[in-house]
Amino acid sequence: MRSYLIFAAWSLLAGAGIPLIGVLNSGVARSVGNPFVATAVMFAMAAIVAFGLTLPLYGHPTVTQLGSAPLVSYGAGLLIGFYGLSATIIIPRFGAPSFIAYILIAQLLTSAVVDQFGLFGMARRPIEITKLAGLVVIVAGIAVMEIGNLTKAHP
Repeated sequence: MRSYLIFAAWSLLAGAGIPLIGVLNSGVARSVGNPFVATAVMFAMAAIVAFGLTLPLYGHPTVTQLGSAPLVSYGAGLLIGFYGLSATIIIPRFGAPSFIAYILIAQLLTSAVVDQFGLFGMARRPIEITKLAGLVVIVAGIAVMEIGNLTKAHP
């Protein structure tokens, strides 16, 4: 129970930072005049922090270790780059709540499919009726939230 609460709190903290990525990075984009440069700067900062923590604590991985990871696993870098650039461009134009609402739908549906089929080496966790009902309620709630935005966008 204790580890569950720790992971839940950690997840909430990480989740709170997700909309801030695009909000804060859009300020860099305005300053440098380019969302691509701003995203590159953001990832350079992330790399400095990651290497600054990783190297002293764990050392560097060997070529053999890096080569043993499935090639598709390195796609995570492409996905986070796409996310960072998308947040930087879309949030100032669409609003953080709407961006995150659609991101949330995509994350929930994608993660449900990954769990259902045990994709990418993850443990198979079949979707139960209660989880499916929860997904439907969340998507419906987001749809209700976004109806107001849609009617404002097209009077």
